[in-house]
Amino acid sequence: MEEKLKMKVIFLDIDGVLNSDAYKKKQLYNSSEGIESEIDPATLILLKKAVDTTGAKLVLSSSWRIMRKCNELEKFLMKFGISLSGKTPYVDGKRGLEIKQYLNENENIEQYLILDDEIFESFDEELVNHLILTKLDLNYHGFGEGLTDKHIKQIVETFGRVNKRERFNEER
Repeated sequence: MEEKLKMKVIFLDIDGVLNSDAYKKKQLYNSSEGIESEIDPATLILLKKAVDTTGAKLVLSSSWRIMRKCNELEKFLMKFGISLSGKTPYVDGKRGLEIKQYLNENENIEQYLILDDEIFESFDEELVNHLILTKLDLNYHGFGEGLTDKHIKQIVETFGRVNKRERFNEER
């Protein structure tokens, strides 16, 4: 019987993680349209660094996964060498329950983190303990600072660096 490879997973939100107030303000004076106006390429470079360094897989937990933007998002991520390994299921729009269901259905996940700019009512203590919050002030209703080097360091500290043997086995 073949043993399933253990995975590290990052549950990825989009708004407030892959964009920020500063980026949105900058876009007011820019002519870019579509997804390029909504996602900051600098955050994608950081996200790619985290994925490459740790060997983590990305699972989309954002509401973007149930919107028409999802296909456009996946194509845009691929331009930066980033691919999604999955999406959380829809469970009454309760992100915490959606992440829990995904974890229950995928027992080969050994470690996980949640990249989000919010703490949802459906997050229990376990989920909060796995959360990397990208917004400093939870009472603030904007996007906040978005993904930064500080968050990437947290991801690497939690997951560790992937060794060459792990990367080779993953690619096979």
